[in-house]
This record gives sequence, structure tokens and C-alpha cells, in this order.
Amino acid sequence: MTGSKITSVTIGSLNDGGNYRSQSIDSMAIPILEQEAMAAQSGNIQSVSGASYTSAGFIQSLQGALTTLGL
Repeated sequence: MTGSKITSVTIGSLNDGGNYRSQSIDSMAIPILEQEAMAAQSGNIQSVSGASYTSAGFIQSLQGALTTLGL
């Protein structure tokens, strides 16, 4: 964050249990979710189709981080 602007969104850690299918979904969905968060400048983003668990976890974590930062 710079002031009230989101300047970067990254995943601090990821635990998908080593499941190949989960890793494949994560590698497709996370870049999209990161881009959406940057474009929206908030935690109010859409889930990625076919990646509901990844999307829900990402959005929950993003909103938690933004709340911690006072946004």
C-alpha cells in the first residue's frame, strides 16, 4: 500500500496439500485474482470460475489484510 492505494498483491504462503489439481487451479486463478484486486483497489472482486475455494480463500485473506491496514 501507498497511502490508500494498493500497489501490490502477492500470496504470502499457499497450502494446497501438494494436490496436483489444486496446484493447477491455483496457478491459473491466483494471477487473475491479483489483477482483479489491483484493478478494483479493494477486496470487492469476483471469484474465478472453476476456482471457488481458491477464490474464497484469496478474497478472505485480501479483505483481512485490507482491514488490518485500516481500509
